[in-house]
Amino acid sequence: MTHAKINKNYLIILLGILAAIGPFTIDMYLPGFQRIAQDLYTDEQHVAFTLTSYFVGIALGQLFYGPIVDKYGRKKPLLFGLGIYILAAIGCALSPMIEVMIGMRFLQALGGCVGMVASTAIISDVYEVQYRARAFSSIMLVMGVAPLIAPSVGSFFVEKWDWEFIFYFLAVFAGIVFLLIQFLLPETSRYMHSNKLKIREIVAGYLEVLKNKTFLFYTLAGSIAMSVMFAYISSASFIFISFYGLDKATFSLLFAVNASGIISGSYLNGLLTRKVNYIKISNYAALILSLISLCILIFVLINPHLPYQWLVVTLFLILFTIGFINPNATAASLAPFTKNSGTASALGGAIRMGTGALVATAVGLFQGESSLTMFIMIFVLSILAASFLWIMPMVKKIRS
Repeated sequence: MTHAKINKNYLIILLGILAAIGPFTIDMYLPGFQRIAQDLYTDEQHVAFTLTSYFVGIALGQLFYGPIVDKYGRKKPLLFGLGIYILAAIGCALSPMIEVMIGMRFLQALGGCVGMVASTAIISDVYEVQYRARAFSSIMLVMGVAPLIAPSVGSFFVEKWDWEFIFYFLAVFAGIVFLLIQFLLPETSRYMHSNKLKIREIVAGYLEVLKNKTFLFYTLAGSIAMSVMFAYISSASFIFISFYGLDKATFSLLFAVNASGIISGSYLNGLLTRKVNYIKISNYAALILSLISLCILIFVLINPHLPYQWLVVTLFLILFTIGFINPNATAASLAPFTKNSGTASALGGAIRMGTGALVATAVGLFQGESSLTMFIMIFVLSILAASFLWIMPMVKKIRS
């Protein structure tokens, strides 16, 4: 299948829908935590382990699929993974106890994460290096609808029926994506091979990718920048509902407003990359992110009880700048790879999700009585992301 036969507009929409499975799976069942705890005779802290097991599954699963999509192409692994996801989603709905649900969420992640690996590899197959950042931005624009509506849709299911219907919906949604991929997605890989997959060679392949300084620095920069979003997500409910006392409807609205920040940033980034080098865009966006984070941190230190509207505006701007950093850093990290782009994509995705899980855990452990912990974490992450982005050109000069 040659690139000329692929309609890139339809491809972006399809990959965006595929990518939307992730935020739907994470955000949609959050309003049902209390009901799940009641039905499974546990508490919300134990229900939260279903989120942790999902993140762990995503990180590990991507490492598994990396060599798979390089050997068998993109389409067959996608269908296989989505099949596992559908069965696991139904298993979540039918879970008789929390331990079973934790396991099902892990399997759900193992199935669903193939989309993260394959979609990134497909972009590397179809687009030239200088156009990949724009493609990643377009995918984020399409998938960005999911976090806007996921909490509200989840609340609707919980109130009208019950939390189980959230997972039935996810199974149906993944089934539709399965059919779209089966009938509309061509195989894009040109480097499939027949070599046997051996553990030693797989590990060696990952180590080879990891030794590439361009991959390492830009992956760390993008992962740390995306972890800002994880710090926000893990703190949002506590800050706006518990600390500020807002109702769930207002919280869902604010969540949507802030989610639109990263969508807007991704959209404008796609337009800007047509005229400005994508690496330069990410570098200056990281500096702006650091400056915004420093300002709000100072304000919160002075007055921990700032009006919540200030936080909403600031978080919108923070997520807006991430929309410029993450797609460009991802594109830059994969630029050196062709034949092993699946392995590089998988390792990058695992690092991103692993970093995000660590940040979310740290915020949860050290969460205080205001938004201070979140903004300290966001400021530290912003400085680290900017550092890796600005150090990379120096590394290239030294190596040359």
